[in-house]
Parts: sequence; C-alpha cells; structure tokens
Amino acid sequence: MSSLRSKRRRRRQKKAKVASLNLVSLMDIFTILVFFLMVNSSEVEVLQSSSNIKLPDSTSQQRPGNNIVISVSKDDLIVQGRAVAKIADLKGQQQPLIAGLQAELEYQAERKGDIPEGGYEITVMGDKEVPYWLLKRILYTCQTTDFAQVSLAVNKIHIAEPQDNSSGVQS
Repeated sequence: MSSLRSKRRRRRQKKAKVASLNLVSLMDIFTILVFFLMVNSSEVEVLQSSSNIKLPDSTSQQRPGNNIVISVSKDDLIVQGRAVAKIADLKGQQQPLIAGLQAELEYQAERKGDIPEGGYEITVMGDKEVPYWLLKRILYTCQTTDFAQVSLAVNKIHIAEPQDNSSGVQS
C-alpha cells in the first residue's frame, strides 16, 4: 500500500494544469501596431532618388503626384530607371530634341493610353547643378511628346512663420 502522502501527491499532479500562453493580448498589440504603421506611412511621399542627385531646396506646399520620373544627374539622363542619354553626348548637339528621351517618352505615352486635355504629367528630378540649357532641352522634349504638365522635384524645407507683432510695440 502506498502512503497517504504519495496518494496526495498523485492527486495534485493530476489536478495541475499545463501552463499556457495567452496570445490574445499579444495579437491585440500587433493589430494596433499594423494599423498605426499603415495610417502613418501614407502621409510620407518619397521619390526614388539617387545619391548623385542633390535636389534644390524649396518651401513649396504642393505635393508631387505619382508620375513618370526623369532623373538628371551629372552624367546620365534616366527615365523610370532606364538610362536614355549621356549628358556628355548632349553638350555638342545643336538640335533641341533629345532623341533617346523622346523615344522613351513616346513609349511611356503609348502605355498610358489616351492623352488627357492638358497633356500627361511628368516629374523632373534634377541635380541642383544641372545647367539651364539641359533643363530647357528636357522640357522642350517633354512638351513635344505630350508630357506638358511638368513638375520639378525639390527638397521641402520648413521656414519659421513670421511672428505676429500685434501688441503694437515696434522694434
């Protein structure tokens, strides 16, 4: 016969439950985190940028749309990640159209379909050191290929609002 003590021990072992992990609270936290990240990620709009393009600064309040992007670095002219011309080759040319850019924009226009009333929208993301003659030729080529609504990409900077001096005290 077993002792009274061993019987009690066996009864306690049968009654003891296996510890379990309550995942409901953890799932609640992750659900809230996912919604928080989704809501806050939609407010930031970032254009893909190259490290060799330094955008000019601006205080513009208008946000760019999701358009075709022309990137202009010191060496290359790139449309949607595809190099279409070398800047060094464009320096000696006299014609205002850039042939490689024109061909790529015509291809992109075919993919977009019907031409809107004001023309297609496009964003030019150029280095702040891009010469004016090059920017002028890019804009002319865009205009001739029905990309008439041109936006220039810039870095948005915040300036301090002027303080209201309504107390009547002049400085």
